Amino acid sequence: MFVGRQKQLAALAAALERTPGAVLVVGEAGIGKSALVREFTRGVDALVAEGGADPGTALQTAAAHGVQAGVHGVQAGVHGVQGGVPYAVFVPVLRRLVREYGAGLVPGGGRKGLARLLPELGDLEEHPELGRARLFEEVLLLVERAAERRPVVLVLEDLHWADQASRDLLAFLLRNLTRPGVLVIATSREPLRLPMAEVLKVPPLGRDEVARMLGGSEGEQADIDRIVARSEGNPLFVEALADAGTATTPASLRELLLAGAERLGRASLDVLRIAAVSSSVSPSYGGSRTPHEVLRAVAGLDDLALDEALRPVVRARLLLVDGDGYVFRHTLIRDAVYDDLLPGERIRLHTRCAEARPELAADHWYAAGDRRRAFEAAWRAGRWERVLELWEQSDSPDDGSDGGMDHAAVLELAAKDALHAGDAERAEELASRALDEVRDPLRAAHLLELRVAIRDLLGEEGLADLREAIRLAPREARLIGALANTLAWNGQDAEARAHAEDALALGDSRSLVTLAALTALEGDLATASRLHAEARAAAPDDDTVLAAYAGEADVLEAAGEHAKAEAVARRGMAQAKRLGMARSRGAHIAANLAEPLASLGRWKEAREVIDAALALDPPPIHRAWLLMVLGTVAVWEGALEEAADVLDRARPLMRGRSRGYDSCLEPDLLEGRLAVAAGDVERAGRLADHVLSAHDLTLSRRYAWPLLVIAARTGRVRQAPAGMETTGRVQEAYQATFEAECGGSWAAAVAAWRTVGQPYALGQALVRAAEQDPESARELLREAAAIAERLGSAPLRQEVEAAAASGRVRLTAEPGLSARELEVLELVAEGLSNRQIAERLFISARTSGVHVSNIMAKLGVASRVEAAALARRTGLL
Repeated sequence: MFVGRQKQLAALAAALERTPGAVLVVGEAGIGKSALVREFTRGVDALVAEGGADPGTALQTAAAHGVQAGVHGVQAGVHGVQGGVPYAVFVPVLRRLVREYGAGLVPGGGRKGLARLLPELGDLEEHPELGRARLFEEVLLLVERAAERRPVVLVLEDLHWADQASRDLLAFLLRNLTRPGVLVIATSREPLRLPMAEVLKVPPLGRDEVARMLGGSEGEQADIDRIVARSEGNPLFVEALADAGTATTPASLRELLLAGAERLGRASLDVLRIAAVSSSVSPSYGGSRTPHEVLRAVAGLDDLALDEALRPVVRARLLLVDGDGYVFRHTLIRDAVYDDLLPGERIRLHTRCAEARPELAADHWYAAGDRRRAFEAAWRAGRWERVLELWEQSDSPDDGSDGGMDHAAVLELAAKDALHAGDAERAEELASRALDEVRDPLRAAHLLELRVAIRDLLGEEGLADLREAIRLAPREARLIGALANTLAWNGQDAEARAHAEDALALGDSRSLVTLAALTALEGDLATASRLHAEARAAAPDDDTVLAAYAGEADVLEAAGEHAKAEAVARRGMAQAKRLGMARSRGAHIAANLAEPLASLGRWKEAREVIDAALALDPPPIHRAWLLMVLGTVAVWEGALEEAADVLDRARPLMRGRSRGYDSCLEPDLLEGRLAVAAGDVERAGRLADHVLSAHDLTLSRRYAWPLLVIAARTGRVRQAPAGMETTGRVQEAYQATFEAECGGSWAAAVAAWRTVGQPYALGQALVRAAEQDPESARELLREAAAIAERLGSAPLRQEVEAAAASGRVRLTAEPGLSARELEVLELVAEGLSNRQIAERLFISARTSGVHVSNIMAKLGVASRVEAAALARRTGLL
């Protein structure tokens, strides 16, 4: 019987009124979290989709670390077998939404992401690099588009047991749900850090509520007092104590939970035990719920006999009716019933459940101790980690192979599953083990390609693996195209072009993107844009379309065509959103949009684009590129602490050279800019020494000249390394700046930056040109000051003011001070009082005070200190 909780019900109702939102319902085991949620959802006008975590994996992990999982100090034994299925919490939820509205709510019918968790959608369209990102996007789209039809309440039970993949997906949803109509309700025994979630604690019941729950009369007050004291207001224990009766006081929680079960008849107890065994395995395949048909098959009863056996169990509320099946009122009851089974009973019941539930047969055979049958069932179900585990436990490694598949093939499939689940480290380990076992060249080549995709996410270079793959399979167009792209990233242009042309001739249209990038480096932007357009038209998949947008925006920005780069990037972002790829490739394009906005001085807009993309929790390398632009903007604005924090966050994401020298050098450039802006010459010098000694700058097209500018400013170099190439207006402007730092003309640098249209870089060059040309200093510094004001750049403003003070250049219009007032102002700046000024100028103190007052009025300042500071800053003194 549900009693009380009116305050909590009101809080849930209020949350539903202000969707999107989330509520985390927290309370100890048995306190009534699930009952509260059921009572609330029973009366809502919404589609309720329920999922939850199973304790099996969590307790197995805890046991491995010596952790006890219990309630009130009593271990809650769980012996259900888990296959380590990621996203287990969400599978029932997604299945409910798809069955209600169909997978057509997301692009491609879910076969690019959702099919990873819902095999009924058909074969998954593989793309390992974007697997996890695409899955997250499709889940978000499915939920939000379902809510457009009818409000949706997602109920996620027992989140404290959730796998990490499920928690990551939940955090992503909570950060990115923007449309009304979606309420997420999660339950947990302990507080969890969930973004945007309201925490709702479920307290113990009071005495009056316990009395109402038991329906006790005045004559039963003593029993109620005993139950209140013993249960501590926990509804589950209240019911169990009431079931146990007044004559007994169970000594343990297990006895308490079994008190109601022990009074059942033999047939009813058998059915309860079958339900405990059936629901002790993976919830991601529906294991936490026992269908009526399964109970009938395992129990061997006809319909009438089964109904008679079930009725007392349901009446005692040990099992609750759930559609055409049954669930335990609480997992602790299920665990207690399961623990009470004798070993032989468990084996027999798991065996019968395996025969009745093919989708869960692998887990049941495993629990029954029949590893061969568990292996065969896992193989049929595609549970590759479980297959691998059983294979490696077997004394006969060849047992169970099917359809010509061997151990290496299982390793490869398990590696793909791990990659899709976001565990790149495990995926690399499995792929490498598979490579050690295969002897067929073509199989080895494909495994090398898989490992390149995995290592790319880990920031590791794939050139060696790709070269070896092509040696083994010289006519595989996709491999040749991947090698061409990687070579282009690393500045090996001639070889990259040759391989890209070979791949294109063999049918790899993605290589058009690589050829376009190489063509742009040669300065032919028109042809590069045409190749990008051809790549989009011939694209074999959505990712290639978006890669072409990203590539075109990138080469246009590198060439100084900032406005064109912005336009292309905006088209690409719109397409990514339409395709449901805003989080993956869309975040990549967001970086390509933020960069020209930053170059053009539209820093607020750049920040908005970056913030929106980062909120989607994009893949690591895309997040790193966004952070690089954010850090640069922060340096230019003068937010140096923020820039330092961004650098610390980005560096770990850009380790290695998986994206070539440009990507590798980008964090170094940000650190150098930060050091220069902070006036830390020593740090800037150390950074320059590292870059010059550790890197071949001739391989970088984007960041070599900017880094050389920093090296020249710190006195580390006086001439560029041999072999440096300069393509496009931006690199020509950086080269002119480098030459000016080495003693050349700053006027030439100013002229170069004027053609590019980057106001911040122009402002810096104007300041240095003013220092080099005193006669033109006033005009140059005034222009630089206007740029600093328009951009809101504190560092540039400080550079302008320092140069003006050093060159005694007046930045503002004449304030109309007389010769005598200028004399007085100079003495004010020295810190003299009115009396001291009077003595110095042989005038009265009263006259001195009048002069000071007039000066302050003309300068528009409120104090002598402000007057002195303004005079120095603007060049009056």
